[in-house]
Amino acid sequence: MNFNYRLQPKHHLRARIRIVTLAIGASLALMLVGCATIPGSGKVEVGLTDLEQAEQFFQFTATGPVIDASQEDLVRGFVAAAVSSVDDYAVAREFLTTDYAAQWDPYFGVLVDEGARNYRSDGSAAGVLSLSATAKIDVAGQMLPVEPGPATDLRFEFERVNGQWRLSSAPSGIILDKSTFKSIWADNQLYFVGPGNVLVPQTRWFIARAAMPTEIVSALLEGPRERMRGSLHSGFPAGTALVSKSVPVVDGRARIDMTTELLEASPQALAEVRAQLTLSLQSVPGVNGFELMVEGTPLREASGGTEPRTVTEASLPAVLVDGELGTIAAGEFSPIEMYGDRIGELDPLAVSMSNDGARAAVLNEHGVTLLDAQGNQLADGRAHQLAPSIDLFRYLWTSTAAGQLQARGSDNVPAPITAPWLAGLDVAAVRLAPDGSRIAALVASEGGAQLLVGGVIRDERGAPLRATDEADTEMWITGKPVDFDWVGSSRLSVLSADGLVTKVTSGGPGRFSEAQGSISGGTHISGGGARAHLRLLNDEGELFAPQAAGWQRNDDNIQLLAKRG
Repeated sequence: MNFNYRLQPKHHLRARIRIVTLAIGASLALMLVGCATIPGSGKVEVGLTDLEQAEQFFQFTATGPVIDASQEDLVRGFVAAAVSSVDDYAVAREFLTTDYAAQWDPYFGVLVDEGARNYRSDGSAAGVLSLSATAKIDVAGQMLPVEPGPATDLRFEFERVNGQWRLSSAPSGIILDKSTFKSIWADNQLYFVGPGNVLVPQTRWFIARAAMPTEIVSALLEGPRERMRGSLHSGFPAGTALVSKSVPVVDGRARIDMTTELLEASPQALAEVRAQLTLSLQSVPGVNGFELMVEGTPLREASGGTEPRTVTEASLPAVLVDGELGTIAAGEFSPIEMYGDRIGELDPLAVSMSNDGARAAVLNEHGVTLLDAQGNQLADGRAHQLAPSIDLFRYLWTSTAAGQLQARGSDNVPAPITAPWLAGLDVAAVRLAPDGSRIAALVASEGGAQLLVGGVIRDERGAPLRATDEADTEMWITGKPVDFDWVGSSRLSVLSADGLVTKVTSGGPGRFSEAQGSISGGTHISGGGARAHLRLLNDEGELFAPQAAGWQRNDDNIQLLAKRG
């Protein structure tokens, strides 16, 4: 199979698919639908139709079927040709029968695999391609990992057309190995607005091409992913659209021309719109600013709105040494004077501090105690509790291994927080995202662990009301779950045990998971807001910091590693 590596335009991926976890069966049913579920009629829904106008940074061109190709060669050639989207995947459609060529939908999503694909016949007119799936990208550019396990089987059916084999059924969507996918697609942070006027990133994947500004602005107009719509919003008024369905870039500035619905936006909504656009477009190559217009007329900035803020607070590692809580910088320990030896006297099992350091929550055998400048107060005396969290709004979150969540404000009155997706699970740890709009839970699963991320629904004052009804599995981890933490607002690091060795896996919503080395006997991990402040503690009291692809021991005689938030 010969083809040159050149990337062609691809439709904008618009619709959404609701997914809780990606077991292999669900992955097949939802993204790469086999012949049993492919419709026999009906129109194919597509995204952008101006395929030829979008200049690509790279292009893939492919060759069509060869004369007297075997069934296996036909399948492999079809998969290879589907990398090129030129002329609405015209070359890939040459591998299909005339009837099915009009039905096959390449824009349904992308299945990313490791590249090894075994083929086997299934009777005289069908075949199965087996691959090791890693992740799927749905039609909105949202990535979710595929659960490790048996190979994913994709079924193809054949018919003879003028003496040549052609495919009469094939999975919807396209298949790319991980290396090819990462060379074509780019992950971008789209920003939406959460409680407290905070900007929250969501990772989306788009083909690296000149049309990327159009796709990013269109995605902002559509709003946050469905699972998070109770927690996040976009500042654009309902019905707002691009006038020409494109965002041209002239002299480095994106010209964003909107319909008149944008004029209905309040000053606060306009402040949100401008902040969303500024951060969401900042990493696009060749774009160094934007001009916002309505029907061709530049839109003036309105006064009275408060620009949303990002949560980017990085903090030095906080540790317990000789009964005192303090920070470590360049090997020097600095006690936090307001706590003195109060935390050490509680025989802590875990400690979480507020971002400003003014409050600390301590877990011990009696429950969770809240400490501040006024004193100590037992906040939650339930048994079998996990390490607590203190969120952006200074609410204390406590939870049990059965996933029973509570939140407490300054009045220390417990408010049960329902999270239906935690029911019946063995929960190892729960952490609030730095922005306060998402909650993650590390739970045990058969053969390892998984990291679930759901939304937090709050009232207008920031008080938490409940979690979203469903959550996404954002990471699958091998080994027994030990601990995890957020590293900024879009990444997570997980500690899991495999015998005497504990491994670190990094990833997060919309990201590929990657091994990040291991240490012996790891017990706690703290994110600190940035990778430079990420720390590990083992059962010998040794503190480790990241170095290249592994870990470097920095300090010892550490009693406990605290978390922020």
